[in-house]
Amino acid sequence: MGGYQIFETDISVATIDAYLATDYQVNAEEQFILNVGRPCSELARWFQINNENQAAFITAWNPLGAQTSESINRIKEKKLIAEIEALDLSYFTGESQDPSGIWPSEPSLLVFGISLESAKALVKRYNQNGFVYIGNDSIPQLILLR
Repeated sequence: MGGYQIFETDISVATIDAYLATDYQVNAEEQFILNVGRPCSELARWFQINNENQAAFITAWNPLGAQTSESINRIKEKKLIAEIEALDLSYFTGESQDPSGIWPSEPSLLVFGISLESAKALVKRYNQNGFVYIGNDSIPQLILLR
């Protein structure tokens, strides 16, 4: 399976495998799914129509993969949205979904026009293990941060 690189990390293999298997649902006018390592024709069309060439699928929920209360997660999510809007970046809401149902779904955002380095810095502020980044090839890549 493509879409990631092997390197030293503190994140368990089971967690990485879960991230790789996740369906990253995007709530656009017509919903579509991002999967790590698989080209996404819907996103490629959106990039072309809207003159975009990069995006990041991120969440503020459950920092470092630890279950957190819904109320705390919602507060963090609102802060993340406010930060994205302050940067004048457009986004779609979404949801990270484990097809096996073992991991709970997490509200997420597909943020457009954010560079890889800016996305890393943003996601680190929310203590996340990583995120999914999509460049102009429209192939989602798993980016691990620890």
